[in-house]
This record gives sequence, C-alpha cells and structure tokens, in this order.
Amino acid sequence: MDISPHLLSLTYTDKADDELDDFQFTLEDRERIWQGDWLPKPGDIIAAKIIAENFRAPGVEELDCGEFEVDEVTLDTSFDGGDVVSIKAVPACVKSSLMLQRKTRAWDNVPFANVAADVVGPAGLDLLYKAPEIFFGRVEQRQESDLAFLQRITKEQGLRLCLKKRRAIIYSGQTADALEPLQFERESFDFSGASFKRTLDGVYSQCILGYTDADTSETTTRDFKPEIPPTTGKVLTINKRIENPAQGERVAKAELRAKNCKEMTGSFSGMGDTRLIAGTVLKMAGWGNFDSDYVITQATHSVSKDAGYTTSVELVKALDY
Repeated sequence: MDISPHLLSLTYTDKADDELDDFQFTLEDRERIWQGDWLPKPGDIIAAKIIAENFRAPGVEELDCGEFEVDEVTLDTSFDGGDVVSIKAVPACVKSSLMLQRKTRAWDNVPFANVAADVVGPAGLDLLYKAPEIFFGRVEQRQESDLAFLQRITKEQGLRLCLKKRRAIIYSGQTADALEPLQFERESFDFSGASFKRTLDGVYSQCILGYTDADTSETTTRDFKPEIPPTTGKVLTINKRIENPAQGERVAKAELRAKNCKEMTGSFSGMGDTRLIAGTVLKMAGWGNFDSDYVITQATHSVSKDAGYTTSVELVKALDY
C-alpha cells in the first residue's frame, strides 16, 4: 500500500551493534480512513522502503528498511478535523521469547557459531556468522534473555551483533572498520550541520587483563597495546575469567576498542542519502585535525512534507585493531 498521499512524517533509525532499529510514521486522517478499516493492528507486519527518484543524482535509489511489527498506534484529534494517526513499530525479527524469557543453560566444547545458531534458530532467525572461529570450552547463559546473552558474548569477544530482515548477523568489528570507506569531502556534499569532538577522557593507551585460567585456576595477565596508541598514557585494567591466552587477548582488545572509539566522535545531518546505514565507514575530510575514518553507529532517515528526505548520522572513530 502506498501511504505517500497521507504521509506527514516518517522516521527510520538504523542502529549498529546491539540496539534495535526503530520505525515510526504519522498519517493525516481527515477522511477518517486510517482510524477505521485501514488502521494497522498491533502485530501486523510492515515492509518498509524509502525510494528516492532523481534525488542526489539521476536515477532511483532505494533503502530497504526491512520488516517491522506494529507495536503501538495512536490517534490525535483536533477541533478543526485534523486527525492524525501515528504508528510505531519494532523489527519483526525480534520475537518476545528472544527478548523477555530469561534462561540458564550451558554449552561445552563448542564453536560460538553453533551456540549462536542454537539461540536464534528457535526464534525463526537465520544466522549469518562472518567472524573468526571462536571455540569455547564452556560458555554459560545465566538468567539472561537470549538477546542479552548474545549481546554480552559478542561484546566480550570484540564482535558485533545486528538483527536485520529475519537474520542474526555476527561479524568482526575490526574487519568491518577496515572496509573501504565512503569519501565525504566537506566541499562536495550537502549537509545542514556537522559537529566533531576529540577527547582523551575515558581513552586508554593499553589494556591489561588479569584473568584466572579456567583449567589451571592460575591467575596471570594478558595485555594489548595498539601499534599507534592514544597519547593519554592511561592503562585500562580489568579482571575476567578466561579460558586461554588467545581468548584473553581478544577480550583485552575488545575492551580497549569499546573505550577508544570514543576518542573521536561526530555527527552531521543533511540531504537524504540511502548509502548511510549503521556500520558504514566514512572518510571525513575538510575538517583539519578532525579528519579521520569514522563508523556510523546510528543513521536516522526522515521523510516529511515540510523538509522532504533528510538523513542524520552519529559517528565514532574507526579503529584498526
């Protein structure tokens, strides 16, 4: 169904890693058709696309937002007859069992890809595993929902998790950050505002991991330091139970990545751009010492009668480790 004749505004927020995408739109309803038979019901599925014709360049651009399940519908009425229906939706791939039901279970001597498949399969999701093989002697889900469990393990191992189009995708943050970036020159792209920040607050030059070996119960340390560390000189010290030195290095690197990507952050908004999706690497140039490769952590695509199609993004520094 084409909603464009009634559309007042639409917002699709594409989020990276463990946050869920968001989709919502408002419709004018002077004829009271949307609040009647046309009203989407909670649980209905919406397949959403943004199509831009002859917008940034001649031709057609398409942003497939995915499928969403209607979560909330609202009717606002005014005395002048300007009824407005608002619909909020969540990704259709996220089942309540994946988010709400807490479980306790364990896997022994198994690759992480097998664990992830066991978790997402019953929720009707296919697994796309695009990360290095990680083998666990034992991994435990401890009174956590399936989604919270996967989010915790992927973060600890320096991986990223996203749920898109009825698939659970697990991939390496380091590999993703190293993908060929889109070039964004200040003088040649249409933006309405931009902001960048550099800070050493909460940034570390090295991570030292104190861990207890799961087999021997001996306590030792593992450290990781980037080839070109930030100049802060501060050391991040953490303690975890780790199975082996290789896992210790992965965890130390992941902890440092999570902190140090905030060394440089940014945001900008402007003309709608279907290329700008969460996880995309941008090479920002033209801002002097703020020039760098950044990763999109969140991209918000908005369509409205007043402003047309616009996109705003939030950025963190892309890292090579």
